[in-house]
Amino acid sequence: MTATEIKPSLYRILIVDDEPAICEILAEVLKSPTRSIEIRDTARGALEFLAQNPVDLAFLDVNLPGMSGLDLAQRIKALHPHARVIICTGYCGEEIEAQAQAAQADRVLHKPLDFGEVLQLADSYAIE
Repeated sequence: MTATEIKPSLYRILIVDDEPAICEILAEVLKSPTRSIEIRDTARGALEFLAQNPVDLAFLDVNLPGMSGLDLAQRIKALHPHARVIICTGYCGEEIEAQAQAAQADRVLHKPLDFGEVLQLADSYAIE
């Protein structure tokens, strides 16, 4: 690579869910040569990763061991203000939407996830 060639940076995605199957499916759906994907099964593991690594987009389960996904969303925004955060939940209703907004999450997706919507969101955030 010459000095005039610039290697594009990877779009960094973090998936945090304590259900391994959900993490694996999301990672597979989002897999791309232009993305790096990290998976963590606890908020603590995510925070340890985030202390050394910025992310562009995070998919967080609302219920995590030790800390809620909503609390983790606030911590991510404090560490990396430009990161997009999507809360994934099986709960419906205005209450979860209000809680996510208060936690500075950018979006709430309801389980079961629509993987087309997940991919569309990841693509749209990457080009902003």
